[in-house]
Amino acid sequence: MILSLKDLKPGQNQFWKTFPPEELGLQENGEFVLLEPGVETEILAIRTRSTVELRISARYRLRMTCARCLEPFEQAFSETSTYYVRIGTEELEEEKVLTEEDIFTLYVPVEEIDITPLVREIVLLAVPMKPLCREDCKGLCPVCGTNLNHEDCGHRQQVVDPRWAKLLDLKKLVGG
Repeated sequence: MILSLKDLKPGQNQFWKTFPPEELGLQENGEFVLLEPGVETEILAIRTRSTVELRISARYRLRMTCARCLEPFEQAFSETSTYYVRIGTEELEEEKVLTEEDIFTLYVPVEEIDITPLVREIVLLAVPMKPLCREDCKGLCPVCGTNLNHEDCGHRQQVVDPRWAKLLDLKKLVGG
């Protein structure tokens, strides 16, 4: 979606668009699947004299694989990011104290900006490094591979990490 900065009226401008997975280049990904209809966005563009503040709110669902039990699950996301857009190039200074606006300012050489890469970035940054189907996921049994969320195989008491074995012997000596 190309947003023409020169066509924005001063003040608030609001847009809505649904980005399908194909448009974001996220249809084939080993870590997750972006579910249909894709990313529903609300874009608020606030134009001042020299800057356009872009607030992009995105809602979408991802199908991921749990890092503990390896079961597929779906999770809904609702993210909001703010960007500041200025036409031209950044003025370089030898030393500068950065503000939050400086960090999120995008300089564009022409009077338009493509919103699609920004929406893609919002999705990619929200994907957890180790997705969990639920906070208390018990994972898989290291002996037989049983999903401990569904049944208890009884191996949990038998498995002792050899690095902790000496501490268990000490515990037995003390009478614990």
